[in-house]
Amino acid sequence: MIRLFIVEDHTLNYEGILSLLQGVDDISVAGHAKSGEQALELLAESVPEVVLMDVKLPGIDGLETTSRLLALHPNTQILVLSVEDDLHMVRDAIRRGARGYLTKNVGREELIEAIRKVAGGKRHLADELLDRVLDQPETASFGANLNHASHNHPFTRRELDVLSLIAEGKTNKQIAEGLFVSLHTVETHIKNMYSKCEATNKVELIRFGQKTGVLQHV
Repeated sequence: MIRLFIVEDHTLNYEGILSLLQGVDDISVAGHAKSGEQALELLAESVPEVVLMDVKLPGIDGLETTSRLLALHPNTQILVLSVEDDLHMVRDAIRRGARGYLTKNVGREELIEAIRKVAGGKRHLADELLDRVLDQPETASFGANLNHASHNHPFTRRELDVLSLIAEGKTNKQIAEGLFVSLHTVETHIKNMYSKCEATNKVELIRFGQKTGVLQHV
């Protein structure tokens, strides 16, 4: 049984979530808070498997609540559910530790799937958001630590995302989870980058990125 705690200040939205989850045998709502402060108080000692977090809350917002809650309970799985679909906010939520992000037009099946996935330690990003993340211009790279002033390189935007995470010491599996793609996709990007800059390993790839100014020197 997946215990779910909901942080949502609007009664109608809360009741709508309850309605969507009605009849789902493996998910039970273990609690509800109407503000970030109330959530932190109620979850001070322990938390259910998943916290469904709204962003716009009275007092501290859902993103700050996410940061504070994870500081207390780092193994908590937080799934953001918000009317906001701005990619900057999505990136901020993920960087703060949220395991997934949904918009409030989410359907019943996707909501249930997302809760189950994050409860299992996986990530979930709404399909509509994932398409926009992958299609955004290079300078808006998702989670990348790049020097955008330099364009003297042969890489695609997605390859740059992978390269920046390689430079952070992430494994291929961690990169795949962080970018919401398959392990095979990450391996293909790396293979293509090797070919483009005649590198034979990740160290040479990072050095090429630093030499061309794509990566900030570390």
